[in-house]
Amino acid sequence: MSLSVRRITRRIAPRIKRSLAIFLIAALLNLLLLPLFTSNAQAGTLTSSKVTITDSRAGITGVSDTFAFTTAVTGTIATVEFLYCTTASGTCTTPTGLVTTAGVQSTVTGLSASTSAFGTNGTITLTVTTPASITSGTAISVLYTTITNPTVADTTYFVRITTKTSTPTTIDGPTTVAFAILTTTSIAVTASVDPTFTFTVAAVTSGTVNGATIGVTGTTAASIPFAALVDNTAKIAAHDLTVTTNATVGYQVTVKALADPPLADAANNIDKWTGTNAAPTTWSAPAGTANSVNTGLFGYTTNDATLDGTADRFTSVGGNKWAGVNSTAEIAAYSTTGVLAQVTRVGWEAEINEFQAPGSYTGTVILVATPTY
Repeated sequence: MSLSVRRITRRIAPRIKRSLAIFLIAALLNLLLLPLFTSNAQAGTLTSSKVTITDSRAGITGVSDTFAFTTAVTGTIATVEFLYCTTASGTCTTPTGLVTTAGVQSTVTGLSASTSAFGTNGTITLTVTTPASITSGTAISVLYTTITNPTVADTTYFVRITTKTSTPTTIDGPTTVAFAILTTTSIAVTASVDPTFTFTVAAVTSGTVNGATIGVTGTTAASIPFAALVDNTAKIAAHDLTVTTNATVGYQVTVKALADPPLADAANNIDKWTGTNAAPTTWSAPAGTANSVNTGLFGYTTNDATLDGTADRFTSVGGNKWAGVNSTAEIAAYSTTGVLAQVTRVGWEAEINEFQAPGSYTGTVILVATPTY
C-alpha cells in the first residue's frame, strides 16, 4: 500500500510543478504587459493641431514657431515634446540647416508655469513646473522664438508633438503637424498633419482683378516688376493663389510687407494705401505735396468674398476696394472647409504723383498659408 502511494506521489508532483510554473509565467507576463496595454489605451491624438511660422525664407534666422493644439485625453501633463523631422512618421531625421538650440520660450497658454530645454537640436522639451490635471478639450499654445529655418527650399517638414506624464507615460500623441519652406523670397506654408495640402502662387499678366485691369505683364511667381511709374497713372499686377487641402477646419492665406513703408529707396519711400483690411476703400491718386508723404502709394485687393469679418468687403458694390500692405499679417484668402484647387486672385496696385522723388524702389511681400485640421 505504501509503495503504491509513493508511486502516485512521484507521478503527480512533476505535473503540479509544471502547472505552477506555467501559472507564475502567465502572472509575470500579465504584470509586465498590462502597463503597456493600459498606456496605449489612454493615449490620444491631439486635435485642431498646427504650427505657424512667421517667415518662409530658407535658412532665415529669428523665426517664431507657434504651436496650437487641443488635448484629446484628460491627464496630468508634465512634459510636451516637439520633435522636428524630415518625415511625418518612422525614423526621425533632423532637417538640414534647422537650428533650435538657440530657441527661446515665449508665450504659453493652457498650461501652468513651465520651462523649455533646447539642448538637442531638433528637439524642444517643455516641462511644466507644477504638473496638474488637464481635461480633454483644453486648447494649448506654445510660442518659440529665434528658430532658424531649414536650408533646403521647396520642401515640407514635420513636427511630432507628444504630451506625457512625469512617469513618463504618453497622454496624447505623437501627433504630426507640418510646415513648408518654399523659396528664399519668403512664400511660406504651414500645415498640421501628413498633408494633402498644396499652396502655389502663379503670375497673372492680363485680365482683371475685382474689375480693375491688370497692366503689368512681367509679373512672375516671385516678383512684381512695376517698372517705371508715371505720374498719376496707376499700375496693377496680380497673382492667383491656389490651395488644395483636406483640412476639416479650412485654411487662410495672409499677406504682409517685410517693412513699413512697404517700398523704399534710401531715404525716400512709397507709402501703403490708406484703406485697411478691415475697411478697404476705392483707389484714388496720391494727393501728397511733400516727397515721400502720400506722394506714392502701394496696396492690395482680393476677390475672396468669404473672408471672416465683413465677408465681401473687397468685392462689394461701389468699385474695387484696396488696403495698404502692412508689416503685420492680414487675411487675403479664407475657407472654413477643405478645398480642391481653390483659386483666389490677389491684385497689387502702385501709383505716384509729380512730387515723388526719382529712385529704384524695392520691397518684399510675404504670403503665409495656414490650414487647420
